[in-house]
Amino acid sequence: MSQMKVAKEVAAQEFARMCAANRIDASESELDKEELKEWTAARERIMRDICQGKLVIDAEGRPVWTTEAGKALTFQRATSATFIALETHGKGKDVSNTLAAMADMTGSGKGELSKLTAPDFHGCNRIVQLFLADR
Repeated sequence: MSQMKVAKEVAAQEFARMCAANRIDASESELDKEELKEWTAARERIMRDICQGKLVIDAEGRPVWTTEAGKALTFQRATSATFIALETHGKGKDVSNTLAAMADMTGSGKGELSKLTAPDFHGCNRIVQLFLADR
């Protein structure tokens, strides 16, 4: 496990700031038991990325992932084009469609993103999934 660079309390504040800036409903009061379990797990994984310094929330509340190669990927809110990108490669091509959505959200090329290491892909995918969720 990587050394913690950010305190968990600060990571929680940054996560909340990112959610507020991107109009992600972070309230838990309306969630059923299973939804709460999924939300908590997603939040904790993203907070861990913040604690490890892999993910930073910029001044505008946008998540910025720094890859192992040192490239910063800044995520914008999902748009209709992002959802269209999820259908680029058809059914059964989930990773390719996720990369298409990720490319749309970061303004990066799919070819460039296809070279992400597995840990970078999974970290970026956590951000994509949070931004695509119906919250």
